Amino acid sequence: MGAVFAIFAGMYYWLGKMTGLAYPDALSRVHFWTMFIGVNLTFFPQHFLGLAGMPRRIPDYPDAYAGWNAVSSVGSMISAFSALLFIYIIYATLTSERSVSNNQWNFRKKA
Repeated sequence: MGAVFAIFAGMYYWLGKMTGLAYPDALSRVHFWTMFIGVNLTFFPQHFLGLAGMPRRIPDYPDAYAGWNAVSSVGSMISAFSALLFIYIIYATLTSERSVSNNQWNFRKKA
């Protein structure tokens, strides 16, 4: 998931320069935190399931593992919502009229 976060960071960093349009900052922060929470809720409980002895790659599992699998499922739903939110942010950016400045990153030329 580190690569996915890097892709999102790259999109947010370069989106203004690529399109000349500003993305909604508040929604991008919501996107980051929902994705962060969703990914951690998806994958962190898998450590506890592995320590409890749940085998991997099986289509069905004993009911003893249902609790942590439910937590993991909720995390994946949060991550899916966050991915949809990212698509909406891209749509909102491309359909907005808010443009970025020519010096978006506050770069200063040396004299």
